[in-house]
Amino acid sequence: MSALPLSLRMDWRPAAPDLRRFVTAFAERRDAAACVSMRELPVPVPLLQIMLDSDFCLAGAHGYEETPRAALWGPTSTAARSRTCRPLHVFVAALTVRGAVVLGRSAAGCLADCRTPLDALLSAASRRLYARVEDASSFEGRVAATEHWLRETFRDAARADPAITTIEAMLDHRLHGPVSGIAHAAGISERALHKRCDRLIGLSPKRLLRIARLQRVLAAVHPSPWLRRASPDQVRLEFTDDAHLVRDFKSLTGLTPSAYRHAKLASGDRLVHTLIDAEVSSGS
Repeated sequence: MSALPLSLRMDWRPAAPDLRRFVTAFAERRDAAACVSMRELPVPVPLLQIMLDSDFCLAGAHGYEETPRAALWGPTSTAARSRTCRPLHVFVAALTVRGAVVLGRSAAGCLADCRTPLDALLSAASRRLYARVEDASSFEGRVAATEHWLRETFRDAARADPAITTIEAMLDHRLHGPVSGIAHAAGISERALHKRCDRLIGLSPKRLLRIARLQRVLAAVHPSPWLRRASPDQVRLEFTDDAHLVRDFKSLTGLTPSAYRHAKLASGDRLVHTLIDAEVSSGS
């Protein structure tokens, strides 16, 4: 397998404390080359993604389609193929469920597996973010511009639905299954929890728990030491046996845990949810 001709630059910074009800962190990825073949794995948290001087295409029913330049990306529950025609440069705000629900209020219940253009969510007066981020000369400048915009956008946010706290605890690894026990702890019926998850985010509680558990497996098998990780033995305890772990991982990602680790070792990148095909990526 040939070496990956791709130098990934990654920047990361936590959000300001006064905004953490709505956004947890900011990140930026800048590639030195185009990637003509990638696999995107399920991401449990909603994202505000802004493409800067580049494009990003996802495979769909009608082939590869270019994603919106500035959009709310809901949590994803399945893997998808992706590619870029030019080196990728993307700025990302990792939202909380509450932040995504407020920002995507017109798309409530349709967040999961959807990418909603920012223009479709906000009034004309609130659509200045793309220009502000694009004009900023550095990652820190883009963070500052986005935090200012978020303070304006969330200034009059209504009180959160109590179910959001439960959903966020599930995705933040603070609540594990079974669903019946989570519903009981929240003081609602299992049916009510299912309806609220579907209304707020578009996924069932069981699916949310599976995607959250996948993140713990990814952290355990990814070779990079910078990840906060559970030990492989701790992760195995969440499955009936190793065969169950492999089946569930493959069902959600399309590959085995060992194949994921091998791909990461081959590329040498720090990404968690994107696998780059080192054999076919190319400079551009």
